[in-house]
Amino acid sequence: MILALVSLKGGVGKTTSAMHLATVMVADGKDVVVVDADTEQSALRWAAYAETLPFRVVAADRDGLAQQVRHEHDAGAFVVVDTPPNSRELLTRASMIATHVIVPVLPTGLDIDRMMPTLRLLRDAQATKEGLDVGILLTHWDKRKSLAAEATVALGEYPVFDAKIRDLTRYEQAFGTTPAYLVEYAQVYRELRYG
Repeated sequence: MILALVSLKGGVGKTTSAMHLATVMVADGKDVVVVDADTEQSALRWAAYAETLPFRVVAADRDGLAQQVRHEHDAGAFVVVDTPPNSRELLTRASMIATHVIVPVLPTGLDIDRMMPTLRLLRDAQATKEGLDVGILLTHWDKRKSLAAEATVALGEYPVFDAKIRDLTRYEQAFGTTPAYLVEYAQVYRELRYG
């Protein structure tokens, strides 16, 4: 499995999702590597604070990303690519090498509107790469807020994960640690693996 977390908008939970999903994959017995393509190196900083994680985190070879990811995958690893915001080039390149693409988005009108350029680029990638699996993952979810219901309606025509990542302090406090609360990301992983 090669998983790319992409969004042209920052602050939507790409790195948090990458690190939690990597931990879930390790719990499923997989060898996992997170390739940090973000210019802010959030995943690498997370790993540095954690000191030890049950998976590897490596800097992306930005000029050789496809080769790097293919090498890791061919060696038997599940690969998670954490991409930067505002980079159409890296979003497209990561999507073209992925088997699954996750687009994290906050359930607000502004965030959903800002996600549309990402989806347009991904539709173009899907036209080139048949069978590319793209799913929208709602993060910072609070079902009690009217925005949650509005987001569900607004995204009705798009492929949205059944799993939702709630707005929990546990996720904010996970930075620099091996993620421990995995229930919601385990649901995302099951949807990726089994539909």
